[in-house]
Amino acid sequence: MLKKNVLIALRSFKKNKGITTINMLGLAVGISASLVIFVIIRYDFSFDKWEPRKTDTYRVITDLGANGLRAAISLPAPAAIAANIPAIESVAHYINEPFYDPHIATGIENANPEVHTNVEGIAFADENYFKVFPHQWLAGNASTLDELNSVVLSKSVANNYFPNISPEKLIGRQMVIQDSIPFKITGIVADLKGRTDFNTKIFLSLKTLTQTALIKSVMMEGSWTNLDGSSQCLVLLHPGANIAVVNKQLANLYKQNEKGVEPKYQSIGRLQPLSDIHFNMELDGTVSKSSLLNLGILAVMLLLLAVINFVNLSTAMSSLRAKEIGIRKTFGGNNRQIIYQFLTETFLLTSFATLLALLFSPILMYMFKGFIPEGLKSIELLQSGTVLFILTILGAVTLLAGIYPAFILTRFRPALVLKSNIIKSGMSRSSSLRRVLTVGQFVIAQVFLIAVIVIGKQIHYVINHDLGFKQNAIVSFTVPDFQLRSESKKFVLLNELKALPGINDASLSSSPPIRNGYSQTEITWTRNGENGRFGNTHVRSVDNQYLSLFGLKLLAGNNIHVDSTARVTDALINESLMHIIGYQQPGEAVGQYIKGGPTDSARIVGVLKDFNTMSLHNAIEPTVVFADNRNYGSLISISLNNSNSGGGSASWRSTLAKTSKLFKNLYPNNDIELTFFDEAIKHLYDNDLRVSKLLKWATGLAIFISCLGLLGLVSFMTNQRTKEIGIRKVLGASVNQIILLLSKSLIQLVLLASIIAFPLAWYFSHKWLQDFAFKTNLSWWIFLISGIGMMVIALTVLCIRTLKSARANPTESLKVE
Repeated sequence: MLKKNVLIALRSFKKNKGITTINMLGLAVGISASLVIFVIIRYDFSFDKWEPRKTDTYRVITDLGANGLRAAISLPAPAAIAANIPAIESVAHYINEPFYDPHIATGIENANPEVHTNVEGIAFADENYFKVFPHQWLAGNASTLDELNSVVLSKSVANNYFPNISPEKLIGRQMVIQDSIPFKITGIVADLKGRTDFNTKIFLSLKTLTQTALIKSVMMEGSWTNLDGSSQCLVLLHPGANIAVVNKQLANLYKQNEKGVEPKYQSIGRLQPLSDIHFNMELDGTVSKSSLLNLGILAVMLLLLAVINFVNLSTAMSSLRAKEIGIRKTFGGNNRQIIYQFLTETFLLTSFATLLALLFSPILMYMFKGFIPEGLKSIELLQSGTVLFILTILGAVTLLAGIYPAFILTRFRPALVLKSNIIKSGMSRSSSLRRVLTVGQFVIAQVFLIAVIVIGKQIHYVINHDLGFKQNAIVSFTVPDFQLRSESKKFVLLNELKALPGINDASLSSSPPIRNGYSQTEITWTRNGENGRFGNTHVRSVDNQYLSLFGLKLLAGNNIHVDSTARVTDALINESLMHIIGYQQPGEAVGQYIKGGPTDSARIVGVLKDFNTMSLHNAIEPTVVFADNRNYGSLISISLNNSNSGGGSASWRSTLAKTSKLFKNLYPNNDIELTFFDEAIKHLYDNDLRVSKLLKWATGLAIFISCLGLLGLVSFMTNQRTKEIGIRKVLGASVNQIILLLSKSLIQLVLLASIIAFPLAWYFSHKWLQDFAFKTNLSWWIFLISGIGMMVIALTVLCIRTLKSARANPTESLKVE
């Protein structure tokens, strides 16, 4: 029985090559897109699943109320949490990626030590880190991290730095970090096999930072209200601990240590589950669950489009197979056998499409490469979970695409079919369904197209928006020895750069005006006899040239002046902080005093016009700019001579080559990483650009699948009406009239799809734009252009097929009975 059904199916495919090809191609594209998206979703949901007590593992984050959440924690908080909250079994405090451009020297016992640059996965940690994230110890143990200047290496790092040396023999070996900080190897751990967001490979003793002068060059002052994004805290709860109770205890602990802060400005600690870390984009997550959900919906939509094509074309072709069904029923075939026959055909076609989809999938992974996680490889397509997904898709598509056409065909009555009198009511119902499905296809494609235009318009808006400072012809790089403060070579380099003829200005600062991240501090002041505090102030430490180089605008007062001998530091505040302090006019704030950040006392010497310190997803934040009297600056920014146009000019290349040479002369063990400021700003929107690129491909696939279906329907319609077309041409109908006749009903369906799609697209676009504090308008012309564009695409497909039939010689169609 099965063999017979397969043979009949293959004959049917051969007889209807065009429709079969369209169905197979549409299904292959839909299945391959779904497969790639499934692999992406599966990959992201595999993070941090290996920990033996993952449900008891949490990270302590800082809740700033109306100002949002921060993954950071203040330096004094971990010890206080461990001492005051009994439900917590272990507290692990670590400082993640503490150095800019870290480098490590090994083999220092030899005359020619080896220097390793671009070091990744480095952190200061304590022994409790290994209680939260258990590692297999190959040599040494976690307790050695309680010693000053001790370091634990992962096996891969140890093999790289000390090849062909066993873990036991590495114990006691010496390393030097950042040219001057010595460490002794006290342990080797195996690399983690499971995926994790905590992929530290070099564990430095936390005490080396917190109990020596090193902390002053790496972190801000250890106040409860000072946050640095690198300071993280992981906790392991006792089994069965009440999360609500622990959160309440954390809140009370913070309030006790932030006395005097207004309630609306207080920060509190809060537990974040380990399972939430990878997905929480408000903090430092990699991808949001909503993005993965949208990807899943996208996969369903693309697959649904392919299934709609199949159902449309199968029901349209049903009349051509009516006599076959009638004969089978006359010779004793029952409905169940006929349904099995057509489900077998659908299964075979879907199987061929699935094999084709597996060939398409690597191509789609390349197309989606901007959205593909870095650690995801094509080999994931062959994993057992992926194979199970393929089999599930195969079964689901077979049922969805095959069951309705099969039931349509079993309704034909053999007596009427064999008299060429097919039941019109059944055909009418299937025709109505085809119209509904065609409209549905183009609604989906239209929504995708509008979304692409809206996202593109928003990205253009944010990249070209006036951020309150200059962006062009500015290049920045980090100096590796900034933690040495006044002994750093950065001042020599800065002076040498200022002497280069191609550089207009050079500045040393803690960070540029805008960045991907935050550095916050608490600001206190006294006004009219009352004390005030605000703990969520963005902070920059800069030199005298910072304002002129970046073009920040003063509304009142003067520029700061750096003076390392001054007892009171100059400070600039922006308009937002001015209003929080209580001043309405910029001139009123000049001359007043504040405390916070890197200084005990600061005098406001000027008020800056508000500027963006983070991407346009965020509102403008209260900001203070201190004179860098204590030499915290780590970032050198240079303004290039703009007399020659374009960043690729010979003049600019020459200047940057000289800059690199000066850097290498002073830092021979480091590589300079030059970053154009305008390019760095664009990188703030990398995720939005990835979404835009993904939607472009999805829109292209949706339109392609929809047009395949439209082409198939038009082909079927023109084949059915061949003699009618011939008669009309004999009676004098023109080519244009024939095209209009064949296209009229389908054009109406595309117009109806646009009318339905517009409100849906407006809703989803409006919702997406809410993620931006600064956003473009949903202009009416977006919908008009997308509607016209979709109509042009549909008309092109219609004309390609109908033009051939309209131009055909009528005698060829009329001479055959």
